[in-house]
Amino acid sequence: MRKILACLCIAFGIFIGCNTKNKFPKNDAVAVQYACIPCGFDCDEATFDKPGSCSSCKMELVNKESITFKNILIDSLCRLTDSNTIFLDVRTVEEFKGTAPDKFGAIKNAVNIPIQDVEKRKKELDKFKNKNIVVYCSHAHRSALASYQLTQNGFSNVHNMLGGMSVWKEKMKANHCLSKLFL
Repeated sequence: MRKILACLCIAFGIFIGCNTKNKFPKNDAVAVQYACIPCGFDCDEATFDKPGSCSSCKMELVNKESITFKNILIDSLCRLTDSNTIFLDVRTVEEFKGTAPDKFGAIKNAVNIPIQDVEKRKKELDKFKNKNIVVYCSHAHRSALASYQLTQNGFSNVHNMLGGMSVWKEKMKANHCLSKLFL
């Protein structure tokens, strides 16, 4: 009787093992991929298998899944031009006002908070948490970092404008919607 019971237990164990084999994944460790804190250069696309610093830009490497903002092409901005969209210019005050050597202009009604002040002024930005935020600068390097900082502080609808204002004027010539947004 014990032998029969033992055989039944073994058979039952095999049956359960076969039927649950594909239902419950193995507890294999999922490899974490790392990327540099966004800097707007090509190294933003590189991935690494461990934390450290980016060999190109020297920025800290973070879990790639923590980079959640979306990049948006200038040509696609017209679909976001409603009352639920805020344009955040992270250039210096001089660049924003057009008194710096490079004069790229600005977007109408944009809020200007220089990149070095974004972290310090996040409470001021809290009123925009439920809005689409389009972050821009002159060449899309500072805006990538600011976009990352915003998402790390609980903002979920953040868009980094690719190309920056240096590309805007060229695009504006071919897109009437963009010219209406320009100061």
